[in-house]
Amino acid sequence: MYLTHRIEELALRHDDARRAIGDFVLENHDHLDDFTIADIAEATFTSKPTVVRFAKTLGFSGWRDFLRAFMQEERRRERNRTAVDVNLPFTAENTDEQIIQAIGDLSAEAIADTFALLDRGALKRAVLYLQRATSVAVFGIAPNSFVADLFCRKLLSIGKQAHTVPDGEYGITARSLGPDDLAVVISYSGDNPNANPLRQIPTLMNRRVMVIGLTSAGHNYLRETVPCTFTISSHEHLYAKVANFATEESINYILNALFACLFARDYERNLAYRIEGARQLEDERKVSLEELRAARPLPRASFREVPRPRP
Repeated sequence: MYLTHRIEELALRHDDARRAIGDFVLENHDHLDDFTIADIAEATFTSKPTVVRFAKTLGFSGWRDFLRAFMQEERRRERNRTAVDVNLPFTAENTDEQIIQAIGDLSAEAIADTFALLDRGALKRAVLYLQRATSVAVFGIAPNSFVADLFCRKLLSIGKQAHTVPDGEYGITARSLGPDDLAVVISYSGDNPNANPLRQIPTLMNRRVMVIGLTSAGHNYLRETVPCTFTISSHEHLYAKVANFATEESINYILNALFACLFARDYERNLAYRIEGARQLEDERKVSLEELRAARPLPRASFREVPRPRP
């Protein structure tokens, strides 16, 4: 989890000096090193010791240590800045043509970034987990769970039992899984072990469930706890953005890559199963349509007689 994201979370969770200082840091991210501790304390109506405590809350020895790490991350972010702003890819002044071009560019950049970050060793392990698993349960809150639904449907299409865990059933589902099952845990921040879905990781580990993680770059609880973890393209802010365009593209790409590699491990069998399933689905649709027509015959078209014009 990037330091910027940790500051966003800290500012959101607290309505005190931590929020004031966090907001100031985020608003002045590109030139924060221009300000002294006294400057920041005055601008946020706090004190110099409070500014130092803010840095220590984030795990640093003091403000100077925090500032060094923050500016290093900011310079790295600047070097990797994409052509499209992932948080605000368009404005009210943009035309429809400009907007669809920006969304297309953003999607392509998110996929390219995810491809570069994809751990090939983790990919092999994850596909092996998928092969071994009797069933797959995906843990993730909305909107990540919506992307997970598509992944589960693909697995079902080749005969692999899979489902997205509904909200409110994380605990009971985690306790029902065992060594023959696979849990996929999706968390963008990956850094709150007291909240779902991360709260279920100890249960999954204790029950020896195979686990795959998807989370943002940087150190966080999910990455440090789950060895088989994939990195989501994480240049978006946690909250200040139009939508999760890049995150959704990144998660979908990772899950599609896992499915495709699994499919390829037994290509002929999976393709035959997929085609047969599609054929049966089409037959069911035809039967349903015929039953509907039989139950409700379509009325004959009736036309009102129009008088001929007089010569």
